[in-house]
Amino acid sequence: MSHFFKNNMKLLEKHSSCTKHLTEPLPSSIKVQNTPSGDNTVRFKNILIHSMYDPVKEGKAFAEKVTTGSQVCLYGFGLGYHIDALLEKIGPNGFLLAIELNPDLLLAAMIMRNQSKVLLDKRFHIVYGLNEEIVSIEIAKYMGEMQSTNTKDLEVVFHSPSFKCIPSSFPQLTNSLEVLLMERRFPAVLGDLEKENYILNKEIVEQNSGIKILHSKHKGKPGLLVSAGPSLDDIFPYLKQVDKKFILACVDTAFPILSREGIVPDYVFSLDPQEDSFQYFRDFLESSTKLIFTPSANTKVVHCYKGEKFVVFKKTSSQFTEEESVINSKGSTQSGGSVSCLALDTLIQFGCNPIFLTGQDLSFPSNRIYSSFSNNNKQMIDRLDSASMLKENHKSESMKQRTVNVKNIIGNNVATNQAMYSYLRAIEEMAAANPQIKIYNLCSHGAQIDNVIPLGSANELMKFLTYHS
Repeated sequence: MSHFFKNNMKLLEKHSSCTKHLTEPLPSSIKVQNTPSGDNTVRFKNILIHSMYDPVKEGKAFAEKVTTGSQVCLYGFGLGYHIDALLEKIGPNGFLLAIELNPDLLLAAMIMRNQSKVLLDKRFHIVYGLNEEIVSIEIAKYMGEMQSTNTKDLEVVFHSPSFKCIPSSFPQLTNSLEVLLMERRFPAVLGDLEKENYILNKEIVEQNSGIKILHSKHKGKPGLLVSAGPSLDDIFPYLKQVDKKFILACVDTAFPILSREGIVPDYVFSLDPQEDSFQYFRDFLESSTKLIFTPSANTKVVHCYKGEKFVVFKKTSSQFTEEESVINSKGSTQSGGSVSCLALDTLIQFGCNPIFLTGQDLSFPSNRIYSSFSNNNKQMIDRLDSASMLKENHKSESMKQRTVNVKNIIGNNVATNQAMYSYLRAIEEMAAANPQIKIYNLCSHGAQIDNVIPLGSANELMKFLTYHS
């Protein structure tokens, strides 16, 4: 086996400056295992990396999940069986970025198999290193280049056994990758339900003019987006005083909170495919609030709500079969994450400026998820593709997700989970992409949102109204 090593390492040096740390022999963490097909597999600390029967066949099956011409970001080089198959599948116009941070696994791949064809392929680059910051910068660079090539054909895939072996010295990168992995799984978890709603909503969607008709409708007017997080408690007593001075929008979980108090938002947003989401609307179906919904939103909400309705397509969704011209004519969003992300992007499209967020904590301040005004033992967190939607007791399940520590507005650590961390990043990206829009976060007890200006009290909002009245 070792006769491959010297040549492989020369080629690997063109991809990474850290190859000097990879030296023979195989480390004790790697156990080689023969297979009936004649190709070797390995275990890393008892984790089987490739099939114990036919690694090549398994690699080809793995590659079936990507499309020809794709720009693919992959975590997990393994021994490279699936790398060969992926390069064959993506074709001459594709590109494969592989990330492998486990030195023992990468060393095994260089010792055990001839990797020269892969390492010389111009459609392939592997990221390997020991420093998390340097590795993250390199990944971001290549991801940026891949997205600029063709955003629609960018795919993120994971070689699960390799991902289980990622070293503990990459905590932030591991979390970011886990968020990507989590987001990839949600459409698969809810795919059938979304597809069913999409079919049932199709006639309404076809007849609906969509949010495009509202583009720039509120240009230069201030917007206030209400979510149901704990910080809503601080601003809630003031909402009746200020609601007429703003374009008032809310996410579905906040809709009954406002409606019970006689506050009628201009817009409410819904995209949850589950029937549970109907609970937020069932007592207020005659409301004059305009409903913004996605084609795969729960069909009871879409069909039973009596107010004006406007459809919005999620640009990156694979559920929608309409021609791009149809989607563009009705209006779309590229925002990811929660319903709050969809709502914020829509208010930006409507021309609102500035935009104030409230109830947007994106964390667990004082170990709470919801405003005390909500029925928080029954409700679920703002969501788009969250697998935690499948749980009845959302609060306990949310807290069970992997904890991520982020900074709050005064620089202290506050706990969040991976779902809300992904929403946080999505809002930050939207704010960065629209620097002409001033976005404020009112009374947040939770995570600091980069590019969003924190306002510490309701008095600051009242001062804004006084100044601009």
